[in-house]
Amino acid sequence: MSTPRFTFVRHGQCVANEQGRVAGQLDSPLTPLGHTQAEGAAVLLAGRRGFTAVVSSDLQRAHATARIIAGVLNLPLHLEPGLREQCFGSMEGQLFADLTASSPGEGHINEVRWGNGESVTDVHARLVDTFDRITAAHPGPVVLVTHGHVIQIGMAVLQGRGARDIEWFDLPNGGIVAGPTGPQQ
Repeated sequence: MSTPRFTFVRHGQCVANEQGRVAGQLDSPLTPLGHTQAEGAAVLLAGRRGFTAVVSSDLQRAHATARIIAGVLNLPLHLEPGLREQCFGSMEGQLFADLTASSPGEGHINEVRWGNGESVTDVHARLVDTFDRITAAHPGPVVLVTHGHVIQIGMAVLQGRGARDIEWFDLPNGGIVAGPTGPQQ
């Protein structure tokens, strides 16, 4: 079985997660639990071989998680702004409990720019370009430390699915997901 090109790690718990807030691109730091989750992910990844680098979102919750992982794996760490979480604009920082349900209007829900931020379609397009840059700079298997929506949308990109065909799944803070192992048609 070949090694996946990208192995994704969701950052450890951050203050916004702990408080039940929409994080998006807010630069929320890790909590003590988040540091523990990052250490746990690093230990799990240490049992796998072949990684050549750790590439991380530049938001501090992902960057702090990636520093721990890169240190344990003794790998270089590179920051990639293209791995930032989906921007939720004016919703960022709000408590999830305070948000009210509203209809996105016409069009597909993955094309809605919640809070005038980014849509899932926007993030999908951003990740196509980001993955091309990462692949050109790092030809071997890479650990990508990023955010929940980015991982879910990124899996669709790597599997050749469009922005309307995202398989949403629960991924805990510090969770690890291996990308597909070969070129997708």
